[in-house]
Amino acid sequence: MSTMSNFPSVGHADWRDEALLLPLAGLDPERAGCIPGLRLRVLRTAQEREAIAGLRRHAAFRVEQDLGLGLQPFEQIRDEMGLVTAVYRDERPLATLRFVPTGQGLTGAERLLEKMPFDASILGAGSWEVGRVIMEPEDRAPDLLLECLTVTLKDLMQMEDVRHFHATTTLAMARLWRRVGLHTVVTATGESGGRYALVHGRVEDVAAALHLRVPGVRPQAACAHRETGVAAVASV
Repeated sequence: MSTMSNFPSVGHADWRDEALLLPLAGLDPERAGCIPGLRLRVLRTAQEREAIAGLRRHAAFRVEQDLGLGLQPFEQIRDEMGLVTAVYRDERPLATLRFVPTGQGLTGAERLLEKMPFDASILGAGSWEVGRVIMEPEDRAPDLLLECLTVTLKDLMQMEDVRHFHATTTLAMARLWRRVGLHTVVTATGESGGRYALVHGRVEDVAAALHLRVPGVRPQAACAHRETGVAAVASV
């Protein structure tokens, strides 16, 4: 396991080139809430998700593929069992971010646990994988990213039972995730020799980093959008 002091520093030019997890360096969480007119939509159907097809053309799977997590064939199922969100300004989608709950073995952290040990308690009730923030290149301004991320995390905490956030990412991006309350749990080496990290944050830590109020724990309910595709997973 590596500590944050082992991580390389990341300059502005470096994170501008990250197409999947966008610039968190230099962000000031206290400035969240300064951009008016943003609103979140949860895209629960395939038809609704067509609205972000243009944004999703920027998506890639380098981290998951290099770590051999085998998640790419389940993209549609992960959409159906998770929450696909889009942040809009007026009628234009600016960013999309997907959250996938643990419990069906379809998050990067659950797959990584099969390969290396770490504290599995972070994958219990109320644990959600945070996907990459995807935006058009011309919209990748730090303040706008922070606002989109804050709106999305705040609304998710109000809608769902959220106790833990986690993500699999590059070491450079792991250092940047630290600014929103997620810290490295373990590092891993991919088939290419690239180094990656599993990051995790309690909902209290993420809320504090973004200056949000932590909602009370919501009872876990049977949600149709989570259950869709479970039978398909079991049959694979």
